[in-house]
Amino acid sequence: MNDKIDIIIPWVNGADPEWIKEREDCILKYGAEEKSLSNIRFQSWDNLHYWFRAIEKFMPWVNKIVFVTWGHVPEFLNTDHPRIRIVKHKDYIPKQYLPTFNSNTIEMNYHRIEELSENFIIFNDDFFPLKAVDETYYFKNNMVCDEAVEGHITPVEAGAISNMARYVQVNNMIIINKHFKKREVQEQNWDKWYCNDYGELLERTKSLNYWYDFAGFRDPHLPSAMKKSVLAHLWEVEGVTLDIASRNHFRAYTDVSQYLIRYWQLCSGEFYPRRTLGKFYQVDIENYKDVARDIEEQKHQMISINENCSTEDFVIIKKRINEAFETILYEKSEFEK
Repeated sequence: MNDKIDIIIPWVNGADPEWIKEREDCILKYGAEEKSLSNIRFQSWDNLHYWFRAIEKFMPWVNKIVFVTWGHVPEFLNTDHPRIRIVKHKDYIPKQYLPTFNSNTIEMNYHRIEELSENFIIFNDDFFPLKAVDETYYFKNNMVCDEAVEGHITPVEAGAISNMARYVQVNNMIIINKHFKKREVQEQNWDKWYCNDYGELLERTKSLNYWYDFAGFRDPHLPSAMKKSVLAHLWEVEGVTLDIASRNHFRAYTDVSQYLIRYWQLCSGEFYPRRTLGKFYQVDIENYKDVARDIEEQKHQMISINENCSTEDFVIIKKRINEAFETILYEKSEFEK
């Protein structure tokens, strides 16, 4: 049996004029790396209501949804619903880190949210369950369920946002290798690290067996189970590093990310092994029809959708993708007005 399990989801309305002004003022005051200023993350799919419908339909066991926002709230949302908690940045992020437009700062301070339960699942608004998901996929006996699959960080120029993310991966791994010895970690929990349930992914870990330090981990771009106490502990043992990172008002090369929480849980051995189910889509004008069909056929348990297209193509893609969601999520949820 598990204690209560919350979902936490950050959301931003990139069209809010007050938010835009504060962001522009912040850029003038503090400056920002050019690579962190891409506006693609703020294009709206206008399908958040489908997300709430999907959670209600496919994950009804969730205790509450902690909705993290700069200050704006979707017009359709029933904020009086007993299972919704609206949490603004200023409600939990220390003043010295505000205003922030850095998702890493927003996520790496989640432990400060009093309303958030010890057991929680971290979502983005582009993660959608398409089939029923049992709570034991994320937690068993109050222990997270996850996959301990190694990977490596590729030091190549990879585009604005993803290139900066590689630096963040390195920062995460420096902390992990500072506190954990790879061979000791794996020997103590051999069955979890070399679990046959990982299938062909197990070959990744085997191929890195020679190295004494962790080179990286496989990072599924999908929801992850996390413990609030683990994040709080990270602040206890790496407070200086996390403080420096949280002072970055925009994404920066000194950031650390919420994946560090996953890594710490894995290296501590406090997890049940299972393979991550779901699929990440980089949607463009060439594949959007296939993606829409996969949604309609509910091909995967969970999906993540990121756009990779021009503004003109995005209009076409968004229309078709949302039509697909409508075919399986046409019933209004109790989270809507």
